Parts: sequence; C-alpha cells; structure tokens
Amino acid sequence: MSLNIISNKNWQLGALLIPGYNLAEMSHIVEPLKVANHHLGHELYRWKLFSLNGGPVLSSCGIQIDTLPLTSYLALDQLDAIVICATQDIHQLPLQGFTAPLTRLAENGTLLGGVGTGPYYLYRAGLLDDCRWTIDHRHLGDLRQQGATPNRAIFNVNNNRFTCQGGSTSLDMMLHIIHLHHGKSLAIAVAEEMNCGILRTPKEHRLDNKISPYGWPNSLQQVASLMENNIDEPLSLSEISGYAGLGKRQIQRLFKVYIGISPSIYYLEKRLNHAHKLLFESEFTVEKIAIHSGFSSLPSFYKCYKKRFGLPPLKARHQKALMWSA
Repeated sequence: MSLNIISNKNWQLGALLIPGYNLAEMSHIVEPLKVANHHLGHELYRWKLFSLNGGPVLSSCGIQIDTLPLTSYLALDQLDAIVICATQDIHQLPLQGFTAPLTRLAENGTLLGGVGTGPYYLYRAGLLDDCRWTIDHRHLGDLRQQGATPNRAIFNVNNNRFTCQGGSTSLDMMLHIIHLHHGKSLAIAVAEEMNCGILRTPKEHRLDNKISPYGWPNSLQQVASLMENNIDEPLSLSEISGYAGLGKRQIQRLFKVYIGISPSIYYLEKRLNHAHKLLFESEFTVEKIAIHSGFSSLPSFYKCYKKRFGLPPLKARHQKALMWSA
C-alpha cells in the first residue's frame, strides 16, 4: 500500500470535477489537507480544482464551482496527484476526451485517484491494470461481470493509484494518505479535528465487516452486511446461517432484540430501498430494477414496492420526473 511521496516536499493535488459530482466527497478530499496544513504550521499541501475544459461545474446538489482547464494545465507538469470526483451513475459519465490527459499524467508519474465512480475513468483508460482498486459498491457486480477486477475494500492505496468507494470513505482514504505522507500522529490530529473517531484501513474495515452506527454486536453486523452485499441474488436464511456461522434461531433472536423486526422483513426493506434508489438514480427499466433488487416476479415487485412506498414503481418515477420538470 505505497505511494511515491516525499514527506518534506510540498504536495499539490488536483481535483478533477465531473458535472454532477458529489460536493461532500470533494470536500472530504480537500478539507483534511487544509487541516493538516494548519497543524503543521506551513503549507505542505496545495490543491486546485479542474474540469476537462475549465469553467463552472455543477455539483449533484446544485452548487456551482469554477474550475481550471485540465487540458491547458498539463503542460506545466506541476501536479503530484489528481483525483477524479464524478456523478453516481457510471452510465452517465462523459468518457470522451479523458483518456489522453489521464494517460499523460500517468506517464509523468502523477499519482492518480478516483472517488466513488471516479475510478471508472482510470479503469476505462487502462490505468488500473496493475493495482488493487475499488469503486462505488453499487457498481461492483456489474463491472465484475464485464471482466473488471474491483474489490470490496472501502479504499485502496497502491502502485501510485488511490481509489475509494465514495461518501465518508474519501475522508478515510485521505487520512491514510496523510499518514503515509507525514506520519500517523498528523493523521490522528486531523481525524480528531474533523470528528472522525477512527483511522480506518481496507484490511480492518471492509464492506462486509463495516461498523454499524446502532451499536449492534459483530454477529448482527455480519448478517446485515451479508444481506446488503447480496441484494440482486438474495440469500436464504439457511445460507446466511452457514456463511455467518450462526444458528437460524440465533439470527432471528438478534433481529428481534436489536431491530425489532424479522430478518426477512429487514432483508426485503433493504432490497426495496435499493430498488427505490435505482428508480430515481438510473435509467434502468422497471423490469431490470426488479432483477437488480432480487425479485424474480414483476407482479411481486410491484406489490411489495407499492406497499412500501405507496405508489407502484412506474407511477412513482413519472411523478418524480414531473416534479423536476415543473
């Protein structure tokens, strides 16, 4: 898990913003560097915001930020690292024009990173072939079916590449980079100032072993993670019992005590919430959303969705579209 970084050298990072990028993820990249500079008492870290051609770029929450053009800045060869912040849906990413500048940066020895779906640009440019990498967990399954090899780590830092699954994992990744760059004490100081209670690593906290905010025991966290990581092909209670090494009655008792509902109802709600998200954040047909959410029967999906959200899925999508166009 190494990067070619020199601890006493000023380090300039570029954040490459794609229209629809997640503003919080971008902030989690930049803010730790600002806090680190404050603790060090000098400007070790610097950063600039880029888009492919420059100009204002709109985030997913509607906030617009002005950017420099990456294409004209490349000639200066001043970037030590660049990280790509992109929209949630890889099917909406504007890939044309990005391969050449990213390849040039790699040839110059620039460290290349991606947050959320940002690693997709590096993957399509062939720049992740010799390293471990990850991506927004919602796209892991689809990319693996295409022959890609992302893993389930919350972030990876190796072979001059750094990638994470997005959200708060972008902060985890940057704290790890600060640790590699300038030592653990600085990383801890930055984490404390940002109210981050733990320095996470991929080895200790993977997607299938994540910390629950509800104070659940490890055994229940493991079962819940098994469900969350198997949405499209739901596991039976017997299969979950086997994978988790717990008895079926023990699992049912854990859900009753800590959540108040049965495992089957919890699992169904997870799948319906996943379907709800796909309905509004993707262009998948309702039939495909049903399959991606583990429903083999379309009438069953319609019935469960309507009971959970009050409207059948197609009508819910139409109403949402009307609200946005009004």
